[in-house]
Formats: sequence, C-alpha cells, structure tokens
Amino acid sequence: MNHNQCIIIFTKAPIKGHVKTRLANDMDEADVVNLYKHFVLDILYKIKSTGLPYKIFYDPPGTEALIADWLGADNEFVLQKGRDLGERMENAFMEMFSKKITRAVIIGTDSPDLPKAYIMDAFSGLEKNNAVIGPAVDGGYYLIGFNKDSFLPEVFVNKPWGTDAVFEQTMAILDDRNLSVHVLPKWRDVDTIDDLRHLIQSLKKNPAGARDTYLFLTNRMAL
Repeated sequence: MNHNQCIIIFTKAPIKGHVKTRLANDMDEADVVNLYKHFVLDILYKIKSTGLPYKIFYDPPGTEALIADWLGADNEFVLQKGRDLGERMENAFMEMFSKKITRAVIIGTDSPDLPKAYIMDAFSGLEKNNAVIGPAVDGGYYLIGFNKDSFLPEVFVNKPWGTDAVFEQTMAILDDRNLSVHVLPKWRDVDTIDDLRHLIQSLKKNPAGARDTYLFLTNRMAL
C-alpha cells in the first residue's frame, strides 16, 4: 500500500433537504435520504476494498457525530471548508498535499455503482499523467485527481457547478496549461429520477455493482 496517496470522499450528512434535492422532487424525502445513505455505503465499501488510504470530507459543520454514527467512528472525518463546491475541493486537495500525500483523488457519492476498477485506474493514470478525470454523463465529472507537483487550483474557480459545462471547461483549462490528463470512462451520476431509473435497470443486471443500494431499492420499491 502506498501511504503517500489518498482517496478523498466527498459526502454530506443524511439530512432532509440537504442530499439529492432533485430526486426529492419526485420521491418521498425520507426515501431519498435513506437511498443516499446506501449510495455512500456502496462507495465506501468499494474504496475500502482497494486497500488505498482514504479520508471522508463531510458537510455541513456540526454533523460529524451523525456521520460517524452512520459510517463508523473508525473512519477519519474532515470538515469541508469553502463557500462553494469548487473551493471545498480545492481546500481538500491543499490539506492533503500539505501533509505527506503526493497523489490524491476526489470521489463524490452520486455513483454507487462506479466500478472499483475505475478507482484503481485513476491512480494508475496519475503515475504517467499530471491529472485524472472521470467524466459524468450529465457533463460534470464524478472524479478528479492530481499529483502534488501538478495540482492546479484554477480548475475549481468560477465553475458553473451542477451544469453540463463543468467537464468541458475543466478540460479546457487543463489543456491550456499543457497538463497531461488521463480520462476515465464516462459514468452516470444519480441526480434525477431518470438517472435512478437507469441505475435500477443496471442493477437488475448486476446487483453486485451496488449491493446495498440494490437491496434497499428491492425492499422499498419492489423492483
């Protein structure tokens, strides 16, 4: 295990109105919160199975006890800091790189069926490239990573978060700075009811892709 690299998991406290707000337009809020909890459990299970060091960066302030009770107090929790998503990601990288970490990747929790192989490929890609990125179907990205000596905070500044332009604008900046980028396969975030329907169909074919999520959906929604 290389202790000089780290997976940064960005997560939110499972609170109504704070997670998966677009899904909540079409689902019961309690179901949305519980669904999100299973998303995170699936991602965390995959990350643990890689054997790579990781830290859980959470939001909002004051919820560490709630999150530790949910995910386990044996994990290391760090509060996200910043005025928007970009600033919070930048600060998370800066915090890791201020320690002995030389290679770091941020992963969100909106893709419970993200293959473990993609996570491993991200770190392999950083061995020969300055950056790595995983494009999302909706035009954003589900993962981004850097080596310490090639970290570029500029990619997190003034971005239209939550729109279909984020990946394209990020790549434009990386290309403009002549950074080599390893691009992972495209994958789907689950933000809307249509995304959830797509996930359900995928998990019917491969329940192991996100087992906790699949079992919850099976029990709650009678798949």
